[in-house]
Amino acid sequence: MRFDGLDLNLLVAFEALSEERNVSAAARRLNLTQPAVTGALNRLRDYFQDDLLVLHGRKMHPTPKAEALAGPVKRALLQIRGEITRAGNFDPATSNRHFLLVASDYAYAISLADIIAHASHIAPLVTFEVIPPSGIATERLERAEVDLVITVQPYANSRYPTRELWRDTDVIISWRDANYGTISEEVFFAAGHAVATFGPDRRPSVTDQHIAKMAHDRRVEVLLPSFGDLCRGIVGTRRLATMHRRYAEHFAKLYPIAIHETWTPFPDVIQIAQWHKVRDSDPGVQWMLEMLENGCSEKTQ
Repeated sequence: MRFDGLDLNLLVAFEALSEERNVSAAARRLNLTQPAVTGALNRLRDYFQDDLLVLHGRKMHPTPKAEALAGPVKRALLQIRGEITRAGNFDPATSNRHFLLVASDYAYAISLADIIAHASHIAPLVTFEVIPPSGIATERLERAEVDLVITVQPYANSRYPTRELWRDTDVIISWRDANYGTISEEVFFAAGHAVATFGPDRRPSVTDQHIAKMAHDRRVEVLLPSFGDLCRGIVGTRRLATMHRRYAEHFAKLYPIAIHETWTPFPDVIQIAQWHKVRDSDPGVQWMLEMLENGCSEKTQ
């Protein structure tokens, strides 16, 4: 689509280039080839009669013209993503919308998987993509590319709307044949541990953040990429791991693990949904929120 002679697709390329300042990184973000992104940059230069981005070493630096364009382009794309491309009614029975959701493996297994399965019956043409929490996912929320983020309260962005979905508590898990009894604070910190971190930035869980504030050193013997890997990290060993109770009860049906109470109550795990404020009136997002709330309400009854 062209507007005043400008292919509007080029604005998406400009946004990626101005933020990444590297053709290869912009190409990965846009799922395009490097030559395609280079071609887009050349067309942008021709249209604006400016170099826009100038290569110094491995990074590209914006010209004054590019710096002046960055804000208006970002605002225009936010409006397009949030208010124009999602305008109108949303009918689940006929819509072919693709939802992009951010959720941990815990949130997916405990709630989102059932909701997506239910959606296949009432919204047969709707498709879903679930990506894990990470710094990159946060950036995509800020660009309003993400429809909903399911996260825990400490990781919520205070600039965007939120809605509480459910609460959980933490437990300690061990291999059943390790024959742990009651796990005291001393026993917990004397053991080796399996710990999950998330995304390329290795973001810790809120539980591990809480434990890190305690006046003990923790011996982490294995780092794993998801909560779901923790059981395999402890079975056959005397390692311990912490896990949200609902997930531990889920895995206790699949693995030979024992569930232990923490020696002192840990803070509640408050799971929330969050979306970009430009999606406030998006009927598709409201539909997803309603399904999430109904599904979570049924699980707590």
